[in-house]
Amino acid sequence: MGKVILILKALILDKEAIKQLSDPKNNWKLLSMCITVLLGLVYGYTSISINSETIASFETPLLRETIVPALFLFFGFLMILITKVGLSLLLWAGSKGLSGQGLLRVLYRNTTVALIPSVIALPAFISQQVGTSLTTLMILSMIVSIIWIYLICSKIVEVTQQFVPWRAFVAVLLAFVFFMSIYYIILPPATA
Repeated sequence: MGKVILILKALILDKEAIKQLSDPKNNWKLLSMCITVLLGLVYGYTSISINSETIASFETPLLRETIVPALFLFFGFLMILITKVGLSLLLWAGSKGLSGQGLLRVLYRNTTVALIPSVIALPAFISQQVGTSLTTLMILSMIVSIIWIYLICSKIVEVTQQFVPWRAFVAVLLAFVFFMSIYYIILPPATA
């Protein structure tokens, strides 16, 4: 229960909680993996919901009700895992680029916490990928989520690299610009 409270405190940008989560003696690998799996399942479920018409078009019940939804859930987990690895590497590169220690293992561990706010933007991200129109609420949730993730990543870099705040903000900004260009988050949806 103590680790869950630390994670909640880290989500509200508590530097002491991030410092405790970064401590190598504080082993929360299992909880981190559970959070990653849950985020992946949420991503997969959101993909299933948005693509429900496509899934319903399959002829056999086995495909419609089992195989295709299972694939969406699996690829949802895979996307979150790839995102976690990619964000960790970019935070590491941004930190090293601004004379930080790097500490990839610590950044990777804390990136789990940074990805939690992405849940509120998943419908917008997935809708954008499949080319469906975005509502005002979706756009607002995407903006809030990106800003929240940015702030958490900045605190993580500030604490783990022992940076002054402006240096952490710049390191994360560099990582985000590159990250967004890779995942095409800032590109408009495909037009039919």
